[in-house]
Amino acid sequence: MRKKSALLVAFCVISLFLFAQKPLLNLKYEQNYTPTYNEIIEMYELLDAKYENATLVEIGGTDIGKPLHTFIINSEPEFNPETIKAQGKSVLLINNGIHPGEPCGIDASLEFADNILCNADNLAEILQNTVLVIIPAYNIGGLLNRSAYNRSGQTTPYETGFRGNAGNLDLNRDFAKCDSENARSFNRLFTLWDPDVFLDTHTTNGSEHQYSVTLIAPSPDMFPPSQEKFIREKLLPNLYNTMKKGEYELIPYVSWMYSDPKKGIMMTQETSRYSSGYASLFNCYGMMTENHVYKDYTDRVKSCYQFIEVLAEFTSANSEEIIESRKNGIKESMAAETYPINFEVDTTQFEMLKFKGYEVDNNQISPVTGLPRFGYDKTRPYTEEIPFYDVYNATEEIKIPEYYILPQTWNRVIERLELNGIEFTRLAKDTTMEVEVYYIDDYSDASRLNNGHYFHEKVTTTSEVQKIKYYAGDLIIPVRQKKIKYLLEQLEPKARDSFFRWNFFDQVLDQREYFSSYGFEENALKYLNEHPEFRKQLEEKRKADPEFAKNHRAQLSYIYNNSEWAEKTYKRYPVARIY
Repeated sequence: MRKKSALLVAFCVISLFLFAQKPLLNLKYEQNYTPTYNEIIEMYELLDAKYENATLVEIGGTDIGKPLHTFIINSEPEFNPETIKAQGKSVLLINNGIHPGEPCGIDASLEFADNILCNADNLAEILQNTVLVIIPAYNIGGLLNRSAYNRSGQTTPYETGFRGNAGNLDLNRDFAKCDSENARSFNRLFTLWDPDVFLDTHTTNGSEHQYSVTLIAPSPDMFPPSQEKFIREKLLPNLYNTMKKGEYELIPYVSWMYSDPKKGIMMTQETSRYSSGYASLFNCYGMMTENHVYKDYTDRVKSCYQFIEVLAEFTSANSEEIIESRKNGIKESMAAETYPINFEVDTTQFEMLKFKGYEVDNNQISPVTGLPRFGYDKTRPYTEEIPFYDVYNATEEIKIPEYYILPQTWNRVIERLELNGIEFTRLAKDTTMEVEVYYIDDYSDASRLNNGHYFHEKVTTTSEVQKIKYYAGDLIIPVRQKKIKYLLEQLEPKARDSFFRWNFFDQVLDQREYFSSYGFEENALKYLNEHPEFRKQLEEKRKADPEFAKNHRAQLSYIYNNSEWAEKTYKRYPVARIY
């Protein structure tokens, strides 16, 4: 860090709040131009060089080999997260360019950083209670793959980056599973800063409507009671009402329930693969702006800028309450007896939302093909009250264990636990422990690749208590720690984006031992002779099932699978539980 005399530092801090300066950057979004990667970094370097209370920091690697940066803005030249947290300041983290074809947040964040540093419109007051941490461009590989033909659904800006990263991953499906170096760097960053509020900027090409910006909000039902109340009663009403006072009104992201939004839309609930869902694992208020692709680029940038300003002002004005609500939420999570791992939208509960849309027209004629197509008639705008379904009910809950036991062989999972600051100890010596284990009874695989994985769907399990030998170095993970939600969402196999679903434990689904009909014959006979009760059970099954009685292989299989010969580790989920 640069050092200056105490007098000069004091002058810089005072002048920050008293004297507005001129903006430094020359952005060209009104000419339908968004900056290249090199231009983005150069502009943040300019701000870094001019302002003592801002710094551009390399915080990790990416899959393209170039560093991931953060730009930190404080009221003083102090950039250590622990020191800042100790001062009682809240942290607002803003991520941009995860999908480089959706760059409005890149431009908006640059302009906001420029304006807050030069104290335009007294914006620097925000920094008295809040520190801003901006990721200038997250998907650098995609940003460098720049073309006028990358995003077919939009006409402006005239050049953008590519959706996939250098490894052709969609980075907004990678936050919890961390296949990319980008995500591993982000996990470290999130652990380092522990942000109170998080924003990820996007563009949507969903339904056609009259708004330039929509919001994927933190889903209240995914938070403990005190935070749910804060989201419903304070955070969301404030954001929507304040945005309405500006040039750009905000509505919830149009998450489809019907082809015509008039019939109703629902709140989007993001799981941990997505940035905002990942943020919720740490009781952080994570959200996404989704700017409307069919608006011109100037409107998209300006509406995104307006939201960033509103969010930053809200975070600063409510800094103490936000921090306290997170602390209370973590305490509630740690004290809970059960935890919901699956949800569904409640179609009996809704509020009426004023929605400014366009009439749906299923009989438009395509100017390209001359054939009928689905579309919207922009000559027929409407403003109507529509149902908005914003309540989710838990459909499945698990009893929270006191400990998870994880064998050391599962190093890819352990790496991710460490990235996220999970507390654990290791066994000092080999030990036999009585634990509860799951067996994976059934699952289905997605029919196509999902971000490089065949995601497990429709997972069903049963559990039983077993005595299992563990070895020095295996992990004992206390569940009731600050990051309890992360542990439960990632280590419970049926949770919606668990490590199991993303194939981290697939080896247990592959049977190692087996039997041959000829080779097993002698041992099968010996087992029946030594276990007359089991022999009787087999004979009763023969009587009850004539087809089974005629099938030599089926009977040997029955003996194999219902005796000690069965492979106990086959389909046994390796994360054990202790209550």
